[in-house]
Amino acid sequence: MITGSLTHWHLYQKTLPGLLVQAIESTLALDLNNLPIGRYPIKGDDIFVLIQEMPTRPADQLRPEAHRRYIDVQILLNGREAYGFSSPNPDLLPIDDRLATQDIAFYSDQPRENFLNLVASDFIVFFPGEFHRPCCEVNGSEPIRKAVIKIDAKLL
Repeated sequence: MITGSLTHWHLYQKTLPGLLVQAIESTLALDLNNLPIGRYPIKGDDIFVLIQEMPTRPADQLRPEAHRRYIDVQILLNGREAYGFSSPNPDLLPIDDRLATQDIAFYSDQPRENFLNLVASDFIVFFPGEFHRPCCEVNGSEPIRKAVIKIDAKLL
């Protein structure tokens, strides 16, 4: 997992893998605040952006998830959002496995889960296998808007 703020993007450009930098910069070149909700290709199915809007919810109403194929780069555009995260555990079986069709599996609560709060212009990167619980409320439910960049991990 990597997290940071686009306010200091110039610092991350020097340290992040080139593929992540290119994907984020291609996304930032879009009019993110005015794009309709949907999927936008950057490089076909290898790199694409999802524009999403939803209300945050209590963490206990959401399940940890992980992906196998895609790296998740989530950029919060509006609102505040908490993320649960925990270390990969290859022995843990999913309670809802959609990896074959949607590259997502949901898991039971993780005993060593931590939480991180993000505000607009913050980003967070999850690599395949890393558990994360997005869309959690910070201080009550609020609407959020975010860009989720999906990068096929085979490109790294």
